[in-house]
Amino acid sequence: MADKGEIKGLGAPEAKVVQTKTPEFKNPLLICCFPSAGVVGIIAANTIIEQFDMEEIAHVRSKYLPSAAVFMDGRLRHPFRIYGNSEKNLIVVTTELPVADEGMYFVSSAILDWAARIGVKETVILDGIPVQGIPSDRKVLYAAEKEKLADLEEDEEMEILSKGIITGIAGSILSETLCREMVGFALLTPAMPMMPDPEGAIQLLHALTRLYDVQVDTKELQDSADQIKKKLEEVAHQVDGMRRSRPTPGRPGYDRIYA
Repeated sequence: MADKGEIKGLGAPEAKVVQTKTPEFKNPLLICCFPSAGVVGIIAANTIIEQFDMEEIAHVRSKYLPSAAVFMDGRLRHPFRIYGNSEKNLIVVTTELPVADEGMYFVSSAILDWAARIGVKETVILDGIPVQGIPSDRKVLYAAEKEKLADLEEDEEMEILSKGIITGIAGSILSETLCREMVGFALLTPAMPMMPDPEGAIQLLHALTRLYDVQVDTKELQDSADQIKKKLEEVAHQVDGMRRSRPTPGRPGYDRIYA
């Protein structure tokens, strides 16, 4: 690996982007996807990476990342990865691991410093908003710098998020774009907090396609979403049946119900 000799005998830095490949880009779009409700950002990132056959072009090293290894199909990967596709003019930044609070500034600054050097002018966060149960309204919400608002307002299928706080590494990156010659914005969608929510990822990908003509095929994701929804409906039906069959005081009943 290109960076092994460079880091031999040294501890992890505050934060550093290690570039391992040098594809040519022309003002690429930077898409950032981190752990959130329904892991919608991670699902969206993986879909884009797989469909466009994106290659890993860099990774982030930081002492503020957990000491953990990530496996994909039995292969070790860097926990905080950066993928690129010069033909699509896209860069995707993603990780499955959280960044320590005290390291947010260092990591977000390292990513955006690197992105600026290769010509990134716009950065978008794909994220989920946690809600209870299955979201009834899947509309995508947006929050953006004023330079981007006019573009987003043209999309009648999205709504502005009038007030709120975006925390974590996603919020840190958006905060950092305000200090740079770079426009940052977020696309957010309601999502189930405790389980994968591919339907939320689908909505984010559709919004991204409308804005940038990315053309991501979401058929497989829709099939997964339909299966999850069916399972949840079955569970809800079972729970409702349990409530109805619960014995009233004074009547004999069963202590357990097996499905």
